[in-house]
Amino acid sequence: MQPDNETLQYMNAIQPKTDVLESWLSKTRSAIEERFGVTDGVSCIIFNANPCTLGHRYIMEIASKRSRGVVVFVIEGKTDSGSLGNHENSNIEIPFKDRLEQTQMCAHGIPNVLVLPGGPYIIGRDDFPSQWSTVERSRAHSYAILNSKLLCQVILPGLGITNMFAGDEPRDEMSEMHLNALRQQCRDRGIGLKVAERKRLGDRYISSAMVRGAAANGDWDTVRATVQPFVYEYLSGSYRGGLRS
Repeated sequence: MQPDNETLQYMNAIQPKTDVLESWLSKTRSAIEERFGVTDGVSCIIFNANPCTLGHRYIMEIASKRSRGVVVFVIEGKTDSGSLGNHENSNIEIPFKDRLEQTQMCAHGIPNVLVLPGGPYIIGRDDFPSQWSTVERSRAHSYAILNSKLLCQVILPGLGITNMFAGDEPRDEMSEMHLNALRQQCRDRGIGLKVAERKRLGDRYISSAMVRGAAANGDWDTVRATVQPFVYEYLSGSYRGGLRS
């Protein structure tokens, strides 16, 4: 089944050069096949990992037990914004190369997980093309639908992946909107989506936003309890007081 016209226009807005997509799909599929032998039975997860938390590790462990292999795509972000990913208003801005490295380290010891760059088409909120912001369709809602359509109509079929895992977003209205859009598109395209409840710290769900907020507020006990030691060292060395040193 071919992508619809709206999805094709969206792809063009992200990256007008069509050969970029084919090149990335070929390179990425080769990496998956080299690691797992085939793509059949391989699942994927998409993370901003800004920063990578014990919650990310938890989802990877769940997916690992239920899949032949798991590909974790780390969103790269716009190059003209320094590939920083989503960082809201916390002043915590982690470059892509650091997020990728942290996620690779976070996955250490899980035997069937492969961490790869998200490339030009697996994008985050900060990368959403502004021309889809209209009166009739809010920017956020449009983004959620189009991004999910691109993933389910083009990227996953192109890689031969038919299953995804994601963490539930019960207390984040924006993220829940994106997850609901993904649910619909996965149903429409026959892609299996398994949503797991997030790991908790007490009565709170662990998330990157929680860690960034704690770091910005100087709550290093919470940071230490929600990330692995190498991430704690990175954050405490760079962002004490909420400012990068």
